[in-house]
Amino acid sequence: MKHLQKKATLLASVLVILACEASNTSVAPNKEVNSSSNGVTYYVSPLGNNNEQGTLIEKPFQTVQYAIDKMSSGDTLVVMDGLYTGKFSLKSGINIQAKNPRKVVFSGLEILKASFEKHGNGIYKTELPPQLNQKPKQIFFNNQPMTWAQWPNVQWVDNWLEDKKWAKATDGSGPGVLTSNAFKEIADLDLTGAYTFIRYGKGNSNYSRLIESFDGETLHWNDDNFYNRKYTGEDGRRGSVKALETLPESHVWHPNKSKFFLAGDLDLLDSPGEWFVENGALYLMPLNGINPNDAKILTKTSDYCINQQSQLTDVVIQGIDFFGCSVKLNNSDNNAITFSNTHFSYIGEELLFIDRVKGNAINKPIELAGSNIVVEKSLFAGAKNTALKLIGSELTINNSVFLENNRHANFESRAVFIDATGPYRVTRNTFFNNHSDAISIRIKAKSPLSVKPEIAYNNIFNAGKYNSDVSGIYMPHGSQEYAEVHHNWIHNINGNAFRLDLAGSQLSLHHNVFWASKRGINVEGYGEFNIYNNTDVHNHVASALTRNILDHARQNKGSQEKNFPPISDWHVINNISAGLDDRVGPREKKLLRSQMKKGLVHPARNKQGNIPVVDRGSIQGNLTGKRDELFINSELTALNLMPKDKSVQNGVRQTDALATQNVTALSSYRGAYDYGDAGWIPGSDWMPYGLEVITSMAMAEKFAKKYDSISIEP
Repeated sequence: MKHLQKKATLLASVLVILACEASNTSVAPNKEVNSSSNGVTYYVSPLGNNNEQGTLIEKPFQTVQYAIDKMSSGDTLVVMDGLYTGKFSLKSGINIQAKNPRKVVFSGLEILKASFEKHGNGIYKTELPPQLNQKPKQIFFNNQPMTWAQWPNVQWVDNWLEDKKWAKATDGSGPGVLTSNAFKEIADLDLTGAYTFIRYGKGNSNYSRLIESFDGETLHWNDDNFYNRKYTGEDGRRGSVKALETLPESHVWHPNKSKFFLAGDLDLLDSPGEWFVENGALYLMPLNGINPNDAKILTKTSDYCINQQSQLTDVVIQGIDFFGCSVKLNNSDNNAITFSNTHFSYIGEELLFIDRVKGNAINKPIELAGSNIVVEKSLFAGAKNTALKLIGSELTINNSVFLENNRHANFESRAVFIDATGPYRVTRNTFFNNHSDAISIRIKAKSPLSVKPEIAYNNIFNAGKYNSDVSGIYMPHGSQEYAEVHHNWIHNINGNAFRLDLAGSQLSLHHNVFWASKRGINVEGYGEFNIYNNTDVHNHVASALTRNILDHARQNKGSQEKNFPPISDWHVINNISAGLDDRVGPREKKLLRSQMKKGLVHPARNKQGNIPVVDRGSIQGNLTGKRDELFINSELTALNLMPKDKSVQNGVRQTDALATQNVTALSSYRGAYDYGDAGWIPGSDWMPYGLEVITSMAMAEKFAKKYDSISIEP
């Protein structure tokens, strides 16, 4: 399988300098330093000297922290090419900028200075220094990521090949028990004390559980608290002993449908690119047969490059690459923090994710809290779990790229998670090969927002390769404060393109294009929804509008309309949809069946509770059903969903009355594009690693298919 690689270059001098080059990117290098006219400009270089003046490029300081300690508000630090390790703290009012973007690296990894000896069967061994005698979390071999010893054998680049990554459970599996026909490959191994990484039952998440015994045919794993919703959500709940005994077959997620891999044992180290630590010694099998004494071995020494709880104001970081480390600025009083043209690679990399509680506790995304937080023209690639977490108000993510984050596809980890107390903007970004959700929004506003949140002009695809419950954009229950979700392409999602979950309200979803996903639109809640001018085609099942009848959350009272009447008061206007159903949600099916038996349900409801959406009440101007004739090209291989004639025109027009109800951008044509328009193209205006910028639907579809199973190594 082909794959793209971008290797960093190690340069030897007084110190070893890591110059990570990312050529062929359209992000402009060598930007002029934005130093304040009233501030001092300092310089730092791995070849510098802390006894120097530091204000001349010819006489730089040597360490970042020493330079910051010298700085005052308004000062700028220019960082010269090289590798900078260890932690440092920031000051308010300072600007830290790479002299040459992509050639300055802040890292939590350091070069392992050790001598390897042959251990046998292609494995090499070295004793770790005392500071590393605990199990490292990351190992890089000549800057290529290695894998914790595991079975089935999978190198980093094979992570998206399902048949290589996972083994399949067989009928003998059950609570705390795994059987598999593939066990014959490893039947003679003693795996007690290793871990099974298991996608159990429903398969939302991948949890790592201790192996208690293995006799070559049957594996017993520790399932303490596994069947508790708090710890594993729906994955364990329906696979418990009680569930298997009492629930009907259709309601049970059978353990024999599970997928898993095994990791964390020296006996599993048998493939190039794998490593393991035991009794203070590092064992590894080199890539390409290279003697590790002739290679550069990087090991993780610090989870964070920056981990600061004190308040910060007016800080700008530009052009820096963060490699194998995270950043945490979690003071809620932070204000005006900007990361511009920064690349974050291999964030987190914790070895285990035992359950929701312990997994979230060890998750180490880039975490920024406060107000006026900006992330722009930045890259987030290869995060083990969540890549970026923003908390607060006036949050902006713009023109950035998120790829291959949440490596083992945990439901709890997202490429972007926003915990908003005020407005936020996620605009003109590209998301792909992120699992599970690409964007997850939770809003906790204490009062109505004066500015609407916005998610716009993003290109989101290939989310949830291994998840069963996933969305391109996911908004859980509660008020969305009339968030404007508009002008996005969301496609090739192994779930919902867009999902507003249980008890949602106050949403404007317009001028989006959804295609080639399990479902395009999935909106659930009680009211105040404005869904208009969307194009929704080539999805596997019909889009769904679901009114909550019963109370499901503190924010929602439910309509209590136990006859389940058709939805007629939501503004669903001028959409083109291959399938759009007024649906009864799964949590209310029991009541639906009970009411049907009593003859109390609206006669239009079928046995599943579905009603096709047709014009009625505030639902007007929609074109539903197969409508290939409307588009220039409806074939996925050459997709162009621009209208080919004027038949999309003459929809419902904007009115002042609609505007008072937050329908503020209604176009009188149907769908996301008008006939004769030049059109709009979402996504970032740059791409990393020599990848082409996506400029058409056909290109977006081709790109999604090509890289669905190919790893793009940061």
